[in-house]
Amino acid sequence: MDMHIHTSIGSPDSNLTPPRLLEAAHWVGLDGLVIAEHGDPWASERLERFRQESGLFVCSGREWETDFGHIVVLGLDSEVQGIERADELHSLARAQGAFMILVHPFRFFPSHSNRLFGRQYDPSSLTATELAQHPVFELVDAIEVLNYACTQKENQLAQEAAQVLGKQGVAGSDAHTYTEVGRCVTIFQRAVGSERELIEELRAGRYHLAQRRPSGEYVSLAFAAPGDLSAGSGYDQADRHHKQGSSQKADDNPCRQATR
Repeated sequence: MDMHIHTSIGSPDSNLTPPRLLEAAHWVGLDGLVIAEHGDPWASERLERFRQESGLFVCSGREWETDFGHIVVLGLDSEVQGIERADELHSLARAQGAFMILVHPFRFFPSHSNRLFGRQYDPSSLTATELAQHPVFELVDAIEVLNYACTQKENQLAQEAAQVLGKQGVAGSDAHTYTEVGRCVTIFQRAVGSERELIEELRAGRYHLAQRRPSGEYVSLAFAAPGDLSAGSGYDQADRHHKQGSSQKADDNPCRQATR
């Protein structure tokens, strides 16, 4: 399952239409998708129609831009609007049994563009234990530790923070284009047939993470939390270079990387 997809329906920086998403998902062999739009989530009618057309498990969430970075929430009432503070989002999520994932927490780290540590003096000097003390990590259920739009170092820092905290780590492509779909996936041990089942499997940690190489092969990431981080990031730099070459041709908006 690709846990982090944006489409042209609810994300202005995406050129991925639903038909192209369906084509890409089948091409790379996905069984499920989490559509996490920057704006409003898909209407229930559109979501059900897409499920029927695709034959896939499809969950509609939202990527919220908060004072503590970007957080994907699953299981939150679609009518919720206007939340800008992570602690308020946390309170609503707890009340509704929703699941919160802090996504790409170390993007652009240690530059001023990083949303969590950009205002700190010399954040590059902080250890993983010190970075993990940021209050946002206590508000979320899981951390996105493998994101196709992040660098190897950015993903590595997310994995180290998750290990320090004993937090679950998930993977998602953060796809905005056809070629990005299915690049980083979360592989569940059990079949998932509903949003509630997805959240249950995430809480139970019954899954592992993998990345698709240019050859099409899915390679597992040696990461589990709580547990060992025994083999580094598992992120293939050659694939990162391949991604940069393809996505730069596909994306016309040079600011997209900063807003996704």
